[in-house]
Amino acid sequence: MLRPKPQLNLQNAREYFRDHLRVGDYYSEGQTIAGDWLGLAAERLGLTGAVTEKEFLALCEGLHPETGKRLTARMNTARRVDGKLAANRRIFHDFTISPPKSVSIVARCQDSRIVDAHRDAVRLAMIELEKFAETRIRKSKQNAERVTGNIVAACFQHDTSRALDPHLHTHCVVFNATFDPVENRWKALQTVGMYRAQKFAENLYFHELSKRLRSLGYGIENNARNFEISRVPAALIERFSKRHAQIAAEAERYVANGYDGDIGALRRRLAHEHRDRKIKGATAELLREHWNRQLSPDEARALTGLRGVPAITQRADLRSIVGWADEHLFTHRAVVNDYELIATALARGRGENFDLDALRSAVEQHGYLREDGTRKLISAELLRCELDIVLAAQDGRKRHRALNPNYHPSPSLSSEQERAARRILTSRDFITLFRGGAGTGKSHTLKEVALGLAAAERPVVVLAPQRQQVHALETDGLPAETLARTLATGRLDHGAVVILDEAGQVGGRDLHALIRLVQAHGGRLILSGDTRQHGAVAASDALRAIEQHAKPRVAVLRTIRRQNPALARTSEERRFIRRYRAVVKKASEGKQAESFDLLDQLGCVRELPDEVRGVAVAGEYLTAMERGESVVVVAQTWNEVHAVNDAVRTALHSAGKLGPGTPTVTYQPVDRSESQKRDPRFYEPGQAAHFLRSYGRFKKGDTCEIAEANDRGVVLVKDGRRSTVGYRHAERFIVTKRTDMEIAPGDRLQLKANGRSVEGTRLHNGELVTVANVDSSGALIVTDERGATKTLTSSQRLLVRGYAVTSYGSQGKTVDTVLFADAGERAATNAQQWYVTISRGRKRVVVFTPDKDQLRTRVESPGERELATEGERLALALRWTQQHRQELWATQRPRQEMHLREGQRMGMSA
Repeated sequence: MLRPKPQLNLQNAREYFRDHLRVGDYYSEGQTIAGDWLGLAAERLGLTGAVTEKEFLALCEGLHPETGKRLTARMNTARRVDGKLAANRRIFHDFTISPPKSVSIVARCQDSRIVDAHRDAVRLAMIELEKFAETRIRKSKQNAERVTGNIVAACFQHDTSRALDPHLHTHCVVFNATFDPVENRWKALQTVGMYRAQKFAENLYFHELSKRLRSLGYGIENNARNFEISRVPAALIERFSKRHAQIAAEAERYVANGYDGDIGALRRRLAHEHRDRKIKGATAELLREHWNRQLSPDEARALTGLRGVPAITQRADLRSIVGWADEHLFTHRAVVNDYELIATALARGRGENFDLDALRSAVEQHGYLREDGTRKLISAELLRCELDIVLAAQDGRKRHRALNPNYHPSPSLSSEQERAARRILTSRDFITLFRGGAGTGKSHTLKEVALGLAAAERPVVVLAPQRQQVHALETDGLPAETLARTLATGRLDHGAVVILDEAGQVGGRDLHALIRLVQAHGGRLILSGDTRQHGAVAASDALRAIEQHAKPRVAVLRTIRRQNPALARTSEERRFIRRYRAVVKKASEGKQAESFDLLDQLGCVRELPDEVRGVAVAGEYLTAMERGESVVVVAQTWNEVHAVNDAVRTALHSAGKLGPGTPTVTYQPVDRSESQKRDPRFYEPGQAAHFLRSYGRFKKGDTCEIAEANDRGVVLVKDGRRSTVGYRHAERFIVTKRTDMEIAPGDRLQLKANGRSVEGTRLHNGELVTVANVDSSGALIVTDERGATKTLTSSQRLLVRGYAVTSYGSQGKTVDTVLFADAGERAATNAQQWYVTISRGRKRVVVFTPDKDQLRTRVESPGERELATEGERLALALRWTQQHRQELWATQRPRQEMHLREGQRMGMSA
């Protein structure tokens, strides 16, 4: 793996060099480790060969290692901020690169050639990572980064872990200096680009190392994370992972004492803070004897017999490897960086017979569009898809008759809702947009629109992306169906008006398919959604593309009705809800920082350290329950969701709110793309397949143990019998993992699959239910949010605890009180996440964060992914597809004219 860490303290940097880098994790009879210089900037400084203390410490101080003169502008290592001492500059960044444990064991116990293979792979990875080095540009009012492509690095190779187990690794210390050829001077290094590309460098290292191991005669077993040398006993890997076990045990102790923060961050902190003392007198030879004494005779024989004859392998199928990476990445994004694609391809083809140049050539031949001056690759397929959607909206403007201009909406609508309904019903566009913010009464308005369409004898079809959203529409009096089902059947009445709710959550491919279907049946399309909330999981935020590029007239609801002061029981609560509504209003307008400040002024943003934050969230949850309110906790990541769920449940149990628990086997979804489901390395012991569609003897709703995955497919066990399901049928199931869960009356659960209860009522993916009873047969009797009772059979166990959910899972939900548990996850927090989270409550929201200032900054970051048609790319795409557009219109015009004549013959307004 590759793990970077900045060093901010000059004194610590000196001690790190003297006590760790040059001696490793043991004192070897006075010997020291000689580091090697690496990097184009190091060459410019005349640094070659072995690293000396004088040179290393001079660079730590920002000085030229030969002349001793100042190298970079900033010299002070500390400054005062609000009366506190803070780091003023980074001394260096330690990029630590290490192989899988089996490689370290074999290298240090019997084959020193592997050490050379590791060294070569590290240098190749760092040479490529160097190309991402940048510096800041602050001249002529610029505030940007410029690629310099040069670093000063000192590489120190170590052999052991702090627990003195075999642990081959290299510390690549990258100093805070780079040469800017444009300004012709040395400047501070910016590592943001290097950090972003660390997965690329890591996968290149793994690929080159595994190739070299194969050339030495070793077999390789790839897995989802990295690889291991074939036939190294698992017990041996575990035995020589004492440092890992120590950190895990310490982390478990923290959790047992109430810690509910990010476990990964905790483990990284423990690894840095809790280090064993170095052992004097230990040498490499003594350690090798010590390790060999820990081997059983069978393990010693296994290690001796690992190496075979180096295999001559045929050239890798790079077209297939790039195709796999393409499908995996472009399933969810329309634009990716070239190093992301290459990193994914390197992981897919790890150890096969190809090099980086050949892979880059294969990427160039794949037909991507490149944005000049960037590393961005645009999918040609998704560009055409987005462009067709935009053109359908543009070309369809004012080409039709009004849907029902004479309809008089119901007096139950507000004046704003009435205007929106009239705007939709008088639309002459093929695609009509309806934007309603969170809690503005959008469904009530859509119901009136549907009545207006029915009054004009127009067939109406109401769709939504998810089954739970369909259920909500049906509850509001709008018969609906999922978009996926309609696209699968391809059935639509002639001239139908399709209303697609939550259109912002529909990806480009599906919206494109729906537009084609509606066009083929002479229909019209109403897209209802809000691009300020979470977008689609699938690639291309198509609704945003229409808004940005087609510039349609939009029917809009702005008045927030969810936070209604009339719900208050006291005048004080009424004032609070009114101010809370103002908070949500600011967020709906894109003024996230103002929204945050208003909420903070209300006393609803609480800054608490990790060790007490979970207890505070759980306490507020209990308080809301005691008020008789519905409540949900929203967290940023699934790790945080699980931690908060456990904290809240522990508090409920202590307060006597839960009955006696029953140990229950449950299953939780494992996030796997369709391409990953066709790769055997992404299957692990303890997983199961849950069928979304029937296949052979596997029925929809079956959950079957995964015995293994091989080149032919996934081997499943049902009723004690094994069957192989080929990878081309993997789209019929999702991968899950078994979890033993105690379930008690009063427990809150979130269902993770659609289906039907014993009573025949629908079960919806994402639905929150409360456990009423666990009967002797293992069936769960639950009540949904509307109080209806549903019975889940012993096989319907795809669920998680439901006290906390992700913000995406919370979208569309309404509760009295919403609690936001912020764990400080920078990548997971943005403007969309903030708006969705804080707008769920009717009466109140409380935010728990480890750092108010950081959270305020993060909520302003945009959450949207890049469109394929972003910025200047749209103009390029229009020119590129001008002929395609003319051909498309030439084929569609006769069909539209035919539908128009047929509609007029039938007495309908087209």
